[in-house]
Amino acid sequence: MYERVIIPTDGSECAEAGEREGIEMARNLGIKAVAIYVVDINEYEGVHHHSIRDSARAGFKEKGKRALNSLKKYASKKDVKLELKMREGKPYAVITDLATEKDIIYMSSHGASGFTKMFLGSTTDKVLKNAKCTVAVIKGSY
Repeated sequence: MYERVIIPTDGSECAEAGEREGIEMARNLGIKAVAIYVVDINEYEGVHHHSIRDSARAGFKEKGKRALNSLKKYASKKDVKLELKMREGKPYAVITDLATEKDIIYMSSHGASGFTKMFLGSTTDKVLKNAKCTVAVIKGSY
């Protein structure tokens, strides 16, 4: 059926619903899970001072490490093997590039951007439109 469960995280409370259900799916199917945190520095590309961009990148990477390590602890409690990945780029593109046709992506309806879109987060919307595999969207609480 599926080879891996891809679990995007942005470290937000809203993302937890998708993270937890993704881990449960991996446990129930006995397959590997991959957690991905994408450092999105696109908002800072127009900033001329490289020190500001570098500082933002470092902050996002630290947030990503915390998010991934927290998810790894949860997966360990559930006896799920979890591979951790951190990448830079546009979140939807990195997530859809990582997933193959044999994977399933589990993600929350909203992440850190919360109300950026009223009914569905913009990253989730773009993943749904661009993924080559099944995408399970879990209602995030915000």
